[in-house]
Amino acid sequence: MRKLMIIILAAILASSCEMEKEQGKVVFVSVAIDYGAPSGVNALENPPEHQRVLSAQIETLTAASGDIYEEYLFLEKNGKRSLNGEDLKWNYDDILWILSELDTISTDLIIFHYSGHGDETGALVTDANTASRLQPERLLDAMTGIDGRKCLFLDSCFSGHFVKDAGYMANGEKFRDGNLETDNLVNAIMPAFDSLKKEHGNDSIWVLAAATDEQNSFDSWDNGLPGQDGFGAFSYYLAAALGYDMEHDRPGIPAEGTEITFYGIYHEIQSSMAADLRKEATPQVTLALSDPILFST
Repeated sequence: MRKLMIIILAAILASSCEMEKEQGKVVFVSVAIDYGAPSGVNALENPPEHQRVLSAQIETLTAASGDIYEEYLFLEKNGKRSLNGEDLKWNYDDILWILSELDTISTDLIIFHYSGHGDETGALVTDANTASRLQPERLLDAMTGIDGRKCLFLDSCFSGHFVKDAGYMANGEKFRDGNLETDNLVNAIMPAFDSLKKEHGNDSIWVLAAATDEQNSFDSWDNGLPGQDGFGAFSYYLAAALGYDMEHDRPGIPAEGTEITFYGIYHEIQSSMAADLRKEATPQVTLALSDPILFST
């Protein structure tokens, strides 16, 4: 009888804890630039579509998780710049200022997304007509100062520089064709062990990038998939991995009990993307031992 009472009491306490679960926050900061489609710039064809789809899906996932959604959408479309739909001639300083002003706590999720041109150093080209460049170390430093779980989704050329600079893959390991390249097993696992002590701290930054530090991102591909027109390959598979319904062009609502994790997204991209695409532009991820849950419905 006593055991039965303990079980009942434990169930009551568990259910009350669930009822008192604090509402979290998801912040989506996105930069999408088409540069007014200038000639001579090796840029993706339609980053504004990437932003539209990803923001819709992340907002849907946030609502399904019962959390608060906050977004900052830096957009250049057809030569016109805006922030959350309001005209604003922003530059990278404005992006960094927004990041510095975020009001978050350690359990919140902050997603930074970029779709546009990247130069040979990995820097994000925030204005094709000037020398403005957002270098990996500067953006990562800005992200380090934010409380919360932090992810970067980057669809740009040479974006693998961010994975190296994030610190988890300290020996320069790379994923090529979906496989980790390294000199030996020790080199593969030591960065992960080194990062374990950081993973629950404020310095943890998880990066998923479209290409290595030597590859171009691209959108010249045709696999006959629904909704493919105007999408870069990486952004297409990223949106699908997050659950967006590409065929009907609408957010996908996850079933109750769904968990979307960082490495789950990467593995979904890896398994869905054709080998020839991965060979041309191989998605990169930070290497660590645990797999953070981004959304839980």
